[in-house]
Amino acid sequence: MKLSQVLNRQHIGFMFKKHWLIQGKRVPMDTGVENYLKEKGIPVVDALEFIQEKPETFEKVKIVGPHDTSIPLDQNHPDYKEKPCLTLRTNNVLLEGLSQAQVLTKTVIADGKLPPKIEELAEVPPPSAVHENVKKAILSANVFDCEQEKLPKIKDVNRPAYNFPRILGITDRRRNQILTNKLVQLVEKCSDTELTQKRYVSNDVESHVVFNKEDDLIKFQDVSHILVTNNTPLKHEVPNNIPFVEIPDLYPVKHTVTLPPEHFYNETSKYPFKPTVTVKHPHTTWLHFNSTEVSNIYETPVTPTQILGKSLTHAFTVASSYAKQLHGEDVKDLPEPIYVNCIHTDGKHYHFGVFELNTLNVDGKEGTRNVFYCKNNVKLYDSCRYFSGRPVLENYNPNVYGYINAFYNS
Repeated sequence: MKLSQVLNRQHIGFMFKKHWLIQGKRVPMDTGVENYLKEKGIPVVDALEFIQEKPETFEKVKIVGPHDTSIPLDQNHPDYKEKPCLTLRTNNVLLEGLSQAQVLTKTVIADGKLPPKIEELAEVPPPSAVHENVKKAILSANVFDCEQEKLPKIKDVNRPAYNFPRILGITDRRRNQILTNKLVQLVEKCSDTELTQKRYVSNDVESHVVFNKEDDLIKFQDVSHILVTNNTPLKHEVPNNIPFVEIPDLYPVKHTVTLPPEHFYNETSKYPFKPTVTVKHPHTTWLHFNSTEVSNIYETPVTPTQILGKSLTHAFTVASSYAKQLHGEDVKDLPEPIYVNCIHTDGKHYHFGVFELNTLNVDGKEGTRNVFYCKNNVKLYDSCRYFSGRPVLENYNPNVYGYINAFYNS
């Protein structure tokens, strides 16, 4: 580029800033006047002592705010216990999945079997317009919602170093929340008014249960994304000739593997409703499997058997916390079984289960045992997406709504 008089000009504003910066760093010169005055016995006082005002001292006042100051997590904490508590939280899964959940909860499984009452209700055809509304709910949750968030990064096993473009869309938490709420609303519309008045629907309620198993203190802490309660306890009539999957042997793996120990905990179990509430009895609990939130502690992908194990431990947590509220913390064998319906879904695949809690004495494999009736991996649809600029829902399965309706009306 040819230099000219225009390019050689100085920017006045830029020059002034640089000049101010340089002048601001100038060091005062020592003229020797201070030493000369001290030799003559004349006192020298810093002028800043007379110019600057001394700050006033104020007494600290404790302000009452919306939150108390957090207590440091040390041995002086009121919840500190020397004995560790092995905790399973809502965003964690068991290493051995369903087999480990059976050992921890002393539960046998009736695979592919549900109580006869639910099977009969599932075969009753709903009104003709219901399935169209279910299809609209699926499209609303997967296509039509306006949320635009960064979705997880796409990884290719064959090209692990390749960076795919980030995709904006609807998160799995948002999809499951919209779909589940719409399905519950449709079921309530199709049910009798007398029945819906006996039900109570709560969102995101937490249950805790603390129990002992072979000298280990274990705590299950889980969240029901939707908990349907009733004014009377849930009852089911089940046949006695159902074949069960017995409790397996995990040797050489211990049943508490991947349960991290914690020293700050409360030994009291927690059910989300107070004993004075009329509509407090658990009926159906919904659990969402959000792949962006639930993971192994070793950051490995979650396997299908671990998802099924999550269904079992979740149903056990709700039922046992309710049982301890009724019969006390030290209850072992229950006078009568407690039933809880459980629906576990990732938005496409549904796992239906009915948990029968008979005992909280989970030591060993003999004696009174709990039972879990389940029907797993029922697919609601194959694909829901835009195809050639049009929203498309492929291979809708109407049987899923039939089971959801049967669970609500059981």
